[in-house]
Amino acid sequence: MTMYQVENNQINVVIQGEGEPILFLHGVPDSSEVWSATMASLSNQFRCIAPDLPGFGLTNATRSFQYDLESLANFVDGLLNSLSLEEKVHLVVHDIGGIVGLAFATKHPDKVKSLTIMDTTFFSDHVWHAMAATWRKPIVGDLAMHLMRFKQFRSAMKKAAPVFTDEQIRSNYNKLTFRRRRMILKFYRTLDSSIFRSWEERMVELSRKIQTQVIWGEEDPFLPVSLASRFGTDCVHILGGVGHWPMLERETEVHDLIRQNILLSQKKTALE
Repeated sequence: MTMYQVENNQINVVIQGEGEPILFLHGVPDSSEVWSATMASLSNQFRCIAPDLPGFGLTNATRSFQYDLESLANFVDGLLNSLSLEEKVHLVVHDIGGIVGLAFATKHPDKVKSLTIMDTTFFSDHVWHAMAATWRKPIVGDLAMHLMRFKQFRSAMKKAAPVFTDEQIRSNYNKLTFRRRRMILKFYRTLDSSIFRSWEERMVELSRKIQTQVIWGEEDPFLPVSLASRFGTDCVHILGGVGHWPMLERETEVHDLIRQNILLSQKKTALE
């Protein structure tokens, strides 16, 4: 475990390999562990960096941490500064990590070399899936979050990705402490879809300028596959029979696609 100070937050960061840096950002209810196989595959060519986002994994975030887009963008920038990382990064993002990473990329386009986007949203007309919509409601959402038991959690995870073992699901469930459940509620309640309105066009413009690809599970029950074509790139990979976690359900294929996207960005840079 390696902790880095970002403002008043102690951020756990896993780093493997050497080379051009790849920043991996996870979603809910994951941690940096969700990228373990991906990093093992790519660390022979690249410097792979995966933090536990505030409120997740081993990261100790203050209760004052804010989840609005400006704060999320500043958090990633502060993390890279703490890592003394001055060169551009390749961003690989998933789920809520997509919102975090795309906010950073939109605000700091000069610090991003390529984008790999998986099963996320950044759109003002997005309608949250049923579970997230419930969590966003006062009182009702609190009760649903804090009364969620393993059986219910397992059912949702198995529906989203049948590849998950009970051991993996149990591990994730055990990490949902009271404080982390509160942080997840805060996350979803801050991220009303309307907040993307002044950001989404700039995000799409950026993805048209840098090497960007989208990887999406066709069977994702949380985020409809129709979103995949809206990120400003024609490089869209729809994986049949895959749910919400492409990097876990189709490991080798996803690793190859990430590697390919980075190599394309390197060629593009060499031609400029």
